[in-house]
Amino acid sequence: MSPRSSFAYVAALAAAVVLVAPTTPVHAAEPETQSTDITLTRWNSLEDFAKGRSSNLRPDRHGTLRIGRGSETTAYTDPFGDGTAKTYEYGTWTSPVVKTGYPIDESVTSWDVDTPTGTWAEIRFRGRKADGTWTKWFVMGRWTAGDDFAAGDIHRTSVEGQSDTDAALYTDTYVARTGKEPEAFQTRVTLLRPEGATVSPSLRTVSTLTNEYLPDSAYPGTSTPTLDDAIDLRVPPFSQNIHRGEYPDFGGGGQVWCSPTSTSMVQYHWGHEVPASELTDIEAPNGDPQVAYAAINTWDYAYEGAGNWPFNTAYAGRWGLDGFVTRLRSLAEAEALVAAGFPLVVSASWELEEMPESGYGTDGHLLVIGGFTAEGDPIVYDPNHSSNDEVRNVYTRENFERVWQTSTDGITYVIHPRDVRLPGAGKATNW
Repeated sequence: MSPRSSFAYVAALAAAVVLVAPTTPVHAAEPETQSTDITLTRWNSLEDFAKGRSSNLRPDRHGTLRIGRGSETTAYTDPFGDGTAKTYEYGTWTSPVVKTGYPIDESVTSWDVDTPTGTWAEIRFRGRKADGTWTKWFVMGRWTAGDDFAAGDIHRTSVEGQSDTDAALYTDTYVARTGKEPEAFQTRVTLLRPEGATVSPSLRTVSTLTNEYLPDSAYPGTSTPTLDDAIDLRVPPFSQNIHRGEYPDFGGGGQVWCSPTSTSMVQYHWGHEVPASELTDIEAPNGDPQVAYAAINTWDYAYEGAGNWPFNTAYAGRWGLDGFVTRLRSLAEAEALVAAGFPLVVSASWELEEMPESGYGTDGHLLVIGGFTAEGDPIVYDPNHSSNDEVRNVYTRENFERVWQTSTDGITYVIHPRDVRLPGAGKATNW
């Protein structure tokens, strides 16, 4: 479990071989879903980036953007460092203005950015309100994959204290004030490296989730199962609880490591394992050092936890995976992805009486949907169990869907290899 709880909450240089995951037959009937407007806007190619505006960035042969040879610099003082301001060269990409066609109540931005030692990225969001005025730029995260502070890495962090009369910023989630909902937005990514450095961070993908708010009272009830047969993706089961007491500086394992544990399950499902050389110094007496490693390397120093949603998908990007945060409207939508071979990390909270089959209640938890029974109940790989052998469970469709949808409006991490295409890509609005 985790203490985190959501509020309300220029063309590509070479074409990659695209693989399509295996599928399980799905009924032809349209799934019953909520009518909520949910949009995931993605920029993941040089052609996409050309639609925006770049400053001091250049494309490279890998299809990413890197810092150019200009001399733009800025100073940054790491709030968790030694208090010394350091000078960085930087380049910025700003998206075009995106009109959603509905008022934006909430937004989460996720990204895939490579950050060699000493480099980092800052991700921002702003909205244009109905009267044509813009909100300020909200910092959605300051990201680096490394933690070699002696070599110049900053402490990855969300930014507190940004809320104003337009919106509140809850760690990784933008929430508009009533009457100040934007009708359009822009996303900005700034890449930074130490002044004089020759290495550069590189921007591969950035994705912005926007949605209108859905009150609990609008929940339409249990969706109708769409699969013809049972499916179980046999996700590697990792327990967060075998790590209790490990790394006190990073939450001490157990309770607060549900997000990196779930992310690791999906990462290892795809065969993108953490190299053994990276795990040599990790102390995990009960096994699965990759879980402790993931917790350390997704740690948000302002939030003081490993449950920052886009930090987890960005971590997956370090291992060659594409990941983003979105919202799904129902288990029927989840079935379309799982049937195509994509296990999903989902966020929910519940009281014990709301889902007694889980055996506990939680004020915020992440776990993996890795299949469905023939009756439509989700096969859940829940890390909040005492051993790996107990992680795989079947939860009741009615109970699970209700708590997932009403507590987080269906928050989901979608993580997969970059060369594996999502089912229905270009048709679904939310992936």
